[in-house]
Amino acid sequence: MAKKKKAKETDTGTLGRLSKAGEDALTKLAEELGRNERVTEAVGKAMVAKGKLDDGARRAVGGVGLAAAEELKDLRKHIERLEKRLAKLEGASKPASKPRTSKPRTTTTAKKPAAPKEAPPQPPPEPPATG
Repeated sequence: MAKKKKAKETDTGTLGRLSKAGEDALTKLAEELGRNERVTEAVGKAMVAKGKLDDGARRAVGGVGLAAAEELKDLRKHIERLEKRLAKLEGASKPASKPRTSKPRTTTTAKKPAAPKEAPPQPPPEPPATG
């Protein structure tokens, strides 16, 4: 049993040393990149471009008439507050009922029209009169 404990301590020690070496290497790399003027300039330009892209996407979504995710979140919170307020008002006039929880609504697909029903069977034609 003592051997297993010693093996775990060695593994943890090795793992700890490797982890520390990796952290040190990443820290050194980040510092070097931070001192490089080209890298910092590129990161700055990328952040500006991301901001412009976000603004453009927000305008495009608004132009189509769709709400942004933030707006939907705010609207859901507002609906929840109104539902609680309504439940409180209804509770004052009659026994309280459990307020409906607000869940995102899912769209339903239209059902396919039913296949046309077959016409009822027709009686067989009368045989021609012989005469």
